[in-house]
Amino acid sequence: MQIAYNGFGSFTFTFKPAQADVTLVTNPFVSPSVKFKSVAASLVVSSHDGKDANNFKDISPEHPDEGQQVFPVSHAGEYEVRGVFVTGIDAPKKDGTPHAIYRFDCEGIHIGYLGALDRGLTEKEIDALGPIDVLILPAGGNGVLTASQATEIVSQIEPRIVIPSYANGEDGYGTADAIKRELSGPTEEVSKFKIVKAGLPEEDMKLVTFTK
Repeated sequence: MQIAYNGFGSFTFTFKPAQADVTLVTNPFVSPSVKFKSVAASLVVSSHDGKDANNFKDISPEHPDEGQQVFPVSHAGEYEVRGVFVTGIDAPKKDGTPHAIYRFDCEGIHIGYLGALDRGLTEKEIDALGPIDVLILPAGGNGVLTASQATEIVSQIEPRIVIPSYANGEDGYGTADAIKRELSGPTEEVSKFKIVKAGLPEEDMKLVTFTK
């Protein structure tokens, strides 16, 4: 699979299940400072609602020749589209605002996606996520997890790869430097990240960040 970072909490995943490539996009956004680039996808996953969220108009069908529409996921539940499995888990923000976290399963890899979470996880939420190979979580503060809060969640879940979303300091969010200081172990900076199950770290957890 390949992972690309779009900014804020938005990522583009390209999976290779038994069928043709399947693209999943998380949290497409609206921002005056960071442009969201239009993309074709089979699924779009949203963790929350808001004036800067749910920019679905820039997501087009990935396989229009097959009559396919983009499949939206914005609530708790279990979904499967073209060999990609999505599990949504209710995880309201600390003020009670509706919010969901997700688990994506494909190619034998288990991905945890924490959206715009701004608090620690409960034991129930951790159990619902289950074992996670790749954990994607916010770490820039300003209404989402701080680097120290993100680090605590990492220690609870113990993934093999951690990918923070931090918006490169845009719109008041922090940069990746804070979480780099919090987490020990190897760090890799990439423009796009490719991973297969056999390539997951076996010992030290890896921190992966994206170039601006």
